[in-house]
Amino acid sequence: MLELKGIRKAFNKGTPDEAVLFDRFDFSVQEGEFVSIVGSNGSGKTTLLNLIAGNILPDEGKIFLRGQDITAQKEFVRARRIGRVFQDPALGAAGHMTIAENLAIAENKGKPFGLTAGLSKKRIAAYRDMLHPLGLGLEDRMNVPVGALSGGQRQVLTLMIATLTPVDVLLLDEHTAALDPKTAEQTMALTDRIVREKKLTTLMVTHNLRFAEQYGTRLCMFDKGRVVLDAAGEAKKEQKVDDLLALFNAISIECGN
Repeated sequence: MLELKGIRKAFNKGTPDEAVLFDRFDFSVQEGEFVSIVGSNGSGKTTLLNLIAGNILPDEGKIFLRGQDITAQKEFVRARRIGRVFQDPALGAAGHMTIAENLAIAENKGKPFGLTAGLSKKRIAAYRDMLHPLGLGLEDRMNVPVGALSGGQRQVLTLMIATLTPVDVLLLDEHTAALDPKTAEQTMALTDRIVREKKLTTLMVTHNLRFAEQYGTRLCMFDKGRVVLDAAGEAKKEQKVDDLLALFNAISIECGN
């Protein structure tokens, strides 16, 4: 479904600080998988998401989505098929626009623009029905600018925006890291529910080992652009936070930390 083949990616090329992160790197994700990705800073987690989303391009290798070569495809073109939620809640929606306006723009992603009204009473009612089950009171704040919401409310709204129209892949880039513990728990539970209900193929980068253990159907640990742990199905269920932490610490000691 999603496949990276022979990827090479170097940074600061042509300088004394040149560093090769990925070298002949292969990685694939099956349809419907929810992959939790952990690893230290600089291990390649976010770079992987950036390569898939098109924020950066590989120096060598190919990226395929549903069999189509998207390696050279522009980021805005990929965005029609790839949803993404960032760590910063402010990046996922237009803060000066209302909740209803943001949802209307998201719903019309990829559609031609016309002169008809972007919002109607019928659409607003549908958005209220969609937001009500979240239990955050967003359905009663449809005309409130998104910038006035709390970080947790914005992040949940961003998640709704990213998945409002069908996407082939959902990328979650440490999307609970900037939230307080209670809000992070709520956001993660809602994330899991949305992924399950919509049967979304999902890659979630997280530093929270407990979330990585608890959620998803597959768990991968990265180190220096390599996958050092890849557990799916029953093997994933056997992974415990203490085991993940032990492996994480062992890698850290090996690196001289």
